[in-house]
Amino acid sequence: MPIDIITPNITHQYCMSNFQAGKREISYGQINMPRKNPESKLTTKDKIKAGLGSSIGVAIPLAMFMKKQNTKNIFHVKYGLKEMLIMAACGNIGGILLSSIGDKKEDKIKKWKEGAFQMALTTIPMLLIDNIIAFCEKSKNPKINNNLTKIAGSIAGVIIGSNASLEIFNKLRGQKDAKKPERELKWIDMISNLDDAVAICVLAKIPFADKIHIERALPFIYAFCGYRSGTGENRY
Repeated sequence: MPIDIITPNITHQYCMSNFQAGKREISYGQINMPRKNPESKLTTKDKIKAGLGSSIGVAIPLAMFMKKQNTKNIFHVKYGLKEMLIMAACGNIGGILLSSIGDKKEDKIKKWKEGAFQMALTTIPMLLIDNIIAFCEKSKNPKINNNLTKIAGSIAGVIIGSNASLEIFNKLRGQKDAKKPERELKWIDMISNLDDAVAICVLAKIPFADKIHIERALPFIYAFCGYRSGTGENRY
């Protein structure tokens, strides 16, 4: 009787040899799926530059607000919509500019893209909150002009604004980015929405906000957003 000769699977051998060699690469036919792009790793120097740049970016407008409001305590600064947006923009710009020193053009572009997304994630929800609260306050109907309605409407504004920011950002991607995965919201991105929570309390003049001084967290929130932009943490 003829004896069938079973030949080993070449793809299987290829995968095992790669794994043993430390490549950790999985092969499915002709499609190779690497574990992670090593170029996306950040150095300590990158993180320091981004953190320093965003902190300086936030500190400059904060100092201007202190001077204008005649206060020497950063925790006594009063914030409105304009102050919040200016601080957010300066934090992002500072984080990007300082961290981009010595970077390649491609890395700089990635950081500006992340900065644009962080600003959209801050600006669009906050503008919706401001308009929703203004609408409630102009209403003569007590069922609309009350703190509960303001908070509920503002939360809806944050959800709508965050998703709108994501949708707009993905729609504006260039041809080079078309084949890459679309940007998604991550839990860490929600930190940038903490300023919206502050905005709800400050702009709606919620009574307990004055007692816990929730607005004091704003400089730190915007510095972190600038840090995220400066590290270009989301590689496109």
